[in-house]
This record gives sequence, C-alpha cells and structure tokens, in this order.
Amino acid sequence: MGIDFDRTECMDIDEILELLDRERRLAGKVRKENEELQSENKTICSRNVKKASEVHLEDDKCDTVVEKKYDFEKEFKTYLEDFNRLKEYTKESIESILPARSNYNYEKIIMRLIAEVSRQIKDDNELFSAFGDDMDKDELNEYRNNVISKKSTRLILKNILFAKTEEKQAVDKNKLIFVPIKSTGKIRIFDEIKDIPEEEYDGFVELLESIKNGTFKGFRKFVNNEFLTGLLEVRGHQVRVAFERISEDCYAVVSMFMKKTQNDNSYRKTLQAKYAEYKTMEKEIKEKLKDPNYIKKNKEYDEEVFKILIKTDEKGDHK
Repeated sequence: MGIDFDRTECMDIDEILELLDRERRLAGKVRKENEELQSENKTICSRNVKKASEVHLEDDKCDTVVEKKYDFEKEFKTYLEDFNRLKEYTKESIESILPARSNYNYEKIIMRLIAEVSRQIKDDNELFSAFGDDMDKDELNEYRNNVISKKSTRLILKNILFAKTEEKQAVDKNKLIFVPIKSTGKIRIFDEIKDIPEEEYDGFVELLESIKNGTFKGFRKFVNNEFLTGLLEVRGHQVRVAFERISEDCYAVVSMFMKKTQNDNSYRKTLQAKYAEYKTMEKEIKEKLKDPNYIKKNKEYDEEVFKILIKTDEKGDHK
C-alpha cells in the first residue's frame, strides 16, 4: 500500500503520526524478514562454500538473496542523522542533506522528516499541557520559540515536498564529475576501466546511467565504516560505482570496480584510500563547478567513458 502524497498536505499532526507509526510497523516486519533471510542465507553459504573456485559464486548468491528485501528504515536513519546535525533549518540547508528529487524515495524521506518534526511538536505541546502553569517567563519563551522554530521547519519541508518543478528540470539529467588521481591529474576511471573485463561493460553503463537519470540502481550509503561515511554506491551483479553528491545535480565519480566476494577486505581498503584522496580535493572540485569550462570538460569525459564502454573496439589511452 503506497502513500498518496497529493493528499498529505492536508493531513493534521495525528494523521501524519499515524502514517509514521504504520510505516514503522511495516519496516519492522520487513526488517524481521530480512534478518531471517540473512540467517538462512548464511547457513546456505557456509554449507556450500567448499573450495576456492566456488567462493565467488556463493557470495553472489548471498548478495542476491539479501538484496531481495530492502530496509527503508536503515536508509532513512542516515538522512535523519544528517537532518539532526544541521545548525540551522533553511530551505537550502535541508535540501543539501536530501537525496536528488529524482530518487524514488525522495517523497517518502521528506514525509518521514515531516512526521518526526510533528512528533516533536506534539511532545512539546503535551509537556506544556502538563507543566505550563508552573513555567516561568523564560521557560514559556523557550517553549514558544521551540514550537515556532519546529513549525517553521515543518512548513519548509512541506514546501520542498510539494514544490512544483519547472519543466526544464524534468528533462535535465544529473551531471557526472570525474575525480582525478591527485598525483598525476589523470582521470582515475580511465585507469580502472582497463582492469575490467569487457563482458562487464554493460553493467557499468547501466550503473552510470542510473546516476545520471536519478534511478540509482541498487543504491546504498556506507554506514558501517567510518572511513567511508558520506560515500554512496550503486550496484549490479558484482559491478559497483562509488560516488558522492556534490551539488543539486552533480555527482563525483570516485571509483568503479568489480566486487567479487562478500568479504573482500582488499577492495574495501583500496576504496578507503581512493575516497580519502578524493576528500582532500573535494573543496577544490566543488569550487570548479562554478566554471562552465570545467563542466564542459567533464561532459567530454562522460562521452569518452561511454564511448569506451559501449564501443569496446575503439578503446585507447586517456590523459
């Protein structure tokens, strides 16, 4: 059962909270099923992985079964944490922590944030009902300011949710910004393509296209590794593209690679090193987004990448 977002603008606090509780109950049920799948699948994998040649096959089977269940609560928690860390709640600051408008969970994430803020307002009102008569002037002022601030935040969230996008936004695609190797200045992805089997190229085309069109195939955030916090990933069968959102419609491509096993420490350490190097260049890259020539150059890189991945016989060296 989906949410009718066209009607939620008229919801009162209790209706939003009821929606929130219903979503939580559903998420809890899905999480339980997911845990059962993981437990069952670990047993299957431990029985069947008998020799080195079988490891990759069985790990892919683990990935496939577990990914059948998607835990929205886990994804939402990362956005809620970013939301709670904001120093001020303006339209610009809130939009900076949201996924792209084209993300299929965009509306649901904002509705959950609206519900969370509504719950806080309701808690404040209940506290005032119970202890308002005993509050001094300063406490009353603090209460009023808190409620006013939270209602303002909720209104901003509603306005973001129900904002009408211009027709131009509907046809524009996200832009890919290709991260260089710091020591050489060469675009990293060109070196990485050389190590990828040509039969896997189609998978990478699909992942890169999913970033550009906002569908984000197999999307996930790295949440259990402090060295990769903030990094995003799109995934297919063993194929991965790691990236980070750096503006409303620009995404920095940090790395693309094959992940052949479920517990591959070497790939994780390599990715950590690449991400750490990217973070040292992040501020400079964001500044360059203001330069039309920089955007134009990355568009040329984009065309060159897809030329390699789609027309493999025209592959060459890249500088």
